[in-house]
Amino acid sequence: MGRESARYDYVVVGGGVAGTCCARLLCCKAPKASVCLVSPTESLKTVKVVKRVTDNLDELTVIEQPVGSFNDANLEFAKDYVESIDPEEKTLVLGGGRRISYGKLAVCTGASPRVHLSESPRLITVRDTDSAESLREVISRSNTRRVVVAGNGAIALEVINKLSGVEVVWIVKHDHVGDSLLDVDVALHLLESFQKRNKGTLRVDQSRGGAEDQGGGGGAAGKIREERFRTPPVKPDFGHALGPKWHEAFPKSKDGRETSLRVVYNRKLVGVDEGTEGDSEGWPISAVLSDGERIGGDVIISCIGVVPNTTWLPRDRFQMAPDGGLSVSARLETSVKDVYAAGDVCTLDEENLGPQFFQIRLWSQARMMAEFAAHCMTDSKEAEFLDLGFDLFTHVTHFFGSKVILLGLYDGQRLAGEPEKDKVLYTRETEDTFVRVLLLRGRMQGAVLVGETDLEEVFENLILGGIDLSRFGPEMLDPENDIEDFFD
Repeated sequence: MGRESARYDYVVVGGGVAGTCCARLLCCKAPKASVCLVSPTESLKTVKVVKRVTDNLDELTVIEQPVGSFNDANLEFAKDYVESIDPEEKTLVLGGGRRISYGKLAVCTGASPRVHLSESPRLITVRDTDSAESLREVISRSNTRRVVVAGNGAIALEVINKLSGVEVVWIVKHDHVGDSLLDVDVALHLLESFQKRNKGTLRVDQSRGGAEDQGGGGGAAGKIREERFRTPPVKPDFGHALGPKWHEAFPKSKDGRETSLRVVYNRKLVGVDEGTEGDSEGWPISAVLSDGERIGGDVIISCIGVVPNTTWLPRDRFQMAPDGGLSVSARLETSVKDVYAAGDVCTLDEENLGPQFFQIRLWSQARMMAEFAAHCMTDSKEAEFLDLGFDLFTHVTHFFGSKVILLGLYDGQRLAGEPEKDKVLYTRETEDTFVRVLLLRGRMQGAVLVGETDLEEVFENLILGGIDLSRFGPEMLDPENDIEDFFD
């Protein structure tokens, strides 16, 4: 291809959720402007609102659509990748040699798997819907007996939840499952509830470490307990989540084969070996752990996080955050004039965020940042109102068959500098639900809701309202009390 050139008012790089949402909103907000979306594939990802949960929380599903399904009149598509950028000339050079110029640019290139261990077809790295589909195909077409899963974030939780009819060995580098999203009590509740629902078909062996069983949650009313919050150790960077519905494509066990789960705590996946060398059981691939142990299986699933895709950007021009993401301002501007960033590729500065918000690389935040970036790029008057979305962290998903809603600083994020005596937790657990709230000097900072609790809207209002709840104590979680009366 020759070195063709073209100029657009707005150029968006990346065909994931952030790129697609940003480009389409740019078309809407500036219908007379020219918009170009650059992506190496014609299958683009976007989000669909499944349900409006609260004023600040939507349940989303991620869908893939061909570029031809987008009918925006002022949108053009370039099937290519960006090889280089000249910020002075405001031009991009694409892999095929084409040069395009921009008035304003949005970098939405997402993130890639953190570690690439092998090219083996039996090692599947799961970080988006494409790799999830590859995993489904591998398992469905082979006589899979044992699956080894490495990772302890949202992706690993959902993968474990949907594997059926096989022996599963789950490798986690912490002392309880779901450490990057959930504390030990929530993790235990989810795992125990999943066991009970699958009684007779699921065995769980946690004998190699981790938290001890603390018993069930009591009867229908549950028991309420109070405890002082202790700041946990610094947690790892959050990985990228697939979204709440992709795992529905996983094959179910049709022959009644039993599902068993063994959890291996406090170890990491550091390598893989193919073949039967060193494996007396003859498994075709083995996971090599940080302590030297080898665990054989038919398939290894790696869900160990991602790093922002910024290698194509000149480091002497763009300011990077410590986690490798592009540093952005409160309006999602990078350090280069007229270049913005949104989604997994960028890192927000805590100083620009509301007191109950923090960044997690999730679909919901990719969508929110992308739409805010589009408003800022077009100088929309709505931008000053949209940044309210950065006041409160919200997320809804499903783990182990249960709905999980996370609100605000639910696990003490950003509160490490506060005195321990000023932080208190109230927890109410039943067989089907788990509710935990975190208060700082009597004011609710965050909450975890598992199951159908119908408390998400009232807790959202309590967090944003900053109401002093000291006088209610643990009674605020008593189902006999109508907590909505607290702020009427």
